[in-house]
Amino acid sequence: MRRLAIIEPHLSNYSCDTFMGLLDYCDLDFVFSPTPEASGFGSVSITNPRARCIVIPTLRPFRKDLGMFQAGIAAYLFRERPGAIILNANPRYLSFWSALVLGRMLGIPVYAHGHGVFKKRKISYLYRLMMNSLLRLSTGYICYAPIVRDTFVEHGFSGEKLGVADNSTINHFPVSPSEKSGNELGILFTGRLREGSNVALLARVIERFRMQEGIPLTLHIIGDGGEAEQLRKEWRARNWLTFYGAVYEHARLREISLSCFVGCYPGNAGLSVVHMMSLSLPVLTHSEMQCHQGPEPSFVEDGISGMLFNRRSEESSLYEALRSLVGNREKLTKMQNAAYEKYQSLVDPPLAARFWSIVSSGLQKGSQLPADTSVRT
Repeated sequence: MRRLAIIEPHLSNYSCDTFMGLLDYCDLDFVFSPTPEASGFGSVSITNPRARCIVIPTLRPFRKDLGMFQAGIAAYLFRERPGAIILNANPRYLSFWSALVLGRMLGIPVYAHGHGVFKKRKISYLYRLMMNSLLRLSTGYICYAPIVRDTFVEHGFSGEKLGVADNSTINHFPVSPSEKSGNELGILFTGRLREGSNVALLARVIERFRMQEGIPLTLHIIGDGGEAEQLRKEWRARNWLTFYGAVYEHARLREISLSCFVGCYPGNAGLSVVHMMSLSLPVLTHSEMQCHQGPEPSFVEDGISGMLFNRRSEESSLYEALRSLVGNREKLTKMQNAAYEKYQSLVDPPLAARFWSIVSSGLQKGSQLPADTSVRT
């Protein structure tokens, strides 16, 4: 096929690494806008000659979070006519809709890739109309996780065009459960330090745990973002808390994690939970899936590969979840094994191969995605 186009609002390090795996099957065009400095995503550098970068501006003619338009997508599609498109499914972008329509007009298969309606408890008439239009215009919809597909169906949408490619990232320097000694006292947070990450809650719980239980737990925070500076100001006096900033080298992440026995994302989590699992760290996060940043926390099996605490009584619930693991080596070892096994199931086959399975299957069948192409794990 001709080049596969990847159209994203911004291109993060982890998504770039994932999409680059598609070079095993075809050439790539990355079409994206510059990443805001305070986002915590980091910058991307692509040197492979088979992958081209087309950087375009994002215009905001109406308001900050609605009606955005990535100027240049239409010109790119008319000029390059890629063989297929994987398109970030953000219906707030006017350019998302223009890409769907132009794909139809030009005969280019377009696969929307997103969270679907999994965050919605109720679907209004207008929202249902919008999502049905999205599904009709797209060749297929690639769901981030089974929970995304399931909630589409639960809300009465057709599952005909729904495929699943579990959102994941390959850690080239994982930690196997056999490398954990059982004597670690560290807790790892990794992710963007943004509104909703709720890192201060985790710090408070650990401080309370140290005082009340007398166990010298430590907190290791990897990440950057809009709330990083304020968190440093509030907590820098605690010698049991270490800020590492943004760390993108997998070997360094592995090194830091070796002193940890569990991972925790106390706020609205996303892909970070998969990275923690790759380090043989059971994940602690809250149980309200619809409030999370993405559907990846649904990969955590409560009491098996991690623990889900009650968001409504978050401090006491997180404290008790942590307390149930500290000192219980048998339970912790089982969870560490389960977390790592879950990670392995998510990356075998890797996400790029799952994308290609869906796209190539659609191309072979005249750009129609049958229901049975969903990749289940």
